[in-house]
Parts: sequence; structure tokens; C-alpha cells
Amino acid sequence: MNIPYEKLPLSDLTAPRVVSRRNRTGNNTSKESILQDAEDARTILTLAGLDNNLSPEDIVEAGEKYLIDTQPEGTAKNPSDTLSIGMREKEGIRKPHYTRLLVFDESLVFQAACCLSLKVIAASLDGSPVSGRILFHSHSEKEGGKLVYEFMGKGMELIVDLKRGESTRAQRLVFKKIGIR
Repeated sequence: MNIPYEKLPLSDLTAPRVVSRRNRTGNNTSKESILQDAEDARTILTLAGLDNNLSPEDIVEAGEKYLIDTQPEGTAKNPSDTLSIGMREKEGIRKPHYTRLLVFDESLVFQAACCLSLKVIAASLDGSPVSGRILFHSHSEKEGGKLVYEFMGKGMELIVDLKRGESTRAQRLVFKKIGIR
């Protein structure tokens, strides 16, 4: 695969946090859902051409996750953006939902799955701009959105801003101490 790297915009650390109105009570993840997500992640890594014989030390979960507003103030919002993911999901079978960072010897690989299409819109590595490339990207109504994105370089903290569907918001994921294994 000869996919070029692109320099990503730097994560805007002044972007306002958005308070989620989504009700998460009773949203405990079942063992079946955890197994489904793990199997989906392995399958997608294989499709991306990556070795998925990873040890637990190679998989980093985000230390912080929150929504940020990516739309300039005063701009009207699309009413369809206010639909919750839970409402969309009730239309069919549960689609895998996960985000994680994989630490390889030569690169950092971000992997995500959701019921919506996914796109990395900004990132920073130790507060500096970072380049990356898409290794795998797909979206379908049946399977949901899948994304595998490789970042150049190494560091201690990676911030990824992930856009889901056509939302005016992004999910910010902060991965810390990624250089320590």
C-alpha cells in the first residue's frame, strides 16, 4: 500500500467542550458486546494489512473522551445532528463501538468503529502537528463505520479529534503515556 501521509490540522485546545445530553444509564456493556467489538477490531486490522497479534501493553485506551464543538459560533445547526446514536442504533442490530490506539514499533495506529461514518479531522502529538494516513475506511448501514488511521512519529501524548457522520461536533480522545511500554 502506497498511501501518502497528510499533515493534519493541529487540535484546537480552545474548542469548547459540549455537554452531552445523552442518557447513559442502563448502558452497561455486555460480555457479548465486548467479544463482538474485539472480533470486529481483529477483522478490520487484518483487512488493513496489519498484524493483530498485539499484547495488552500495545493497546492504549483513551484517558479522556469528550465532545467538542467544531462549528463556528452563530452558525445554525442541522436538526438531524441532534439525533442520538442510540436512536439510530435501534433501527437494526447493534454495531460495534470502540476507539483505541495501537502502539507498534514504528508507528501509532488509531482504530475506531461506530454506527456512523468516521473521519480524523485534527490531531496533535506532544502538542505538535502530526501527519497520518488512512489504512482502512468503510461505512455501510449494515456494518457501521470503520476506521484505521496511522500516525507518523512517536511521543507521549496523542490527541485525536474524530468526526462522526455529519455532526457539527467531534469526539476528542486523549491518549497519554503512549511512549511507555
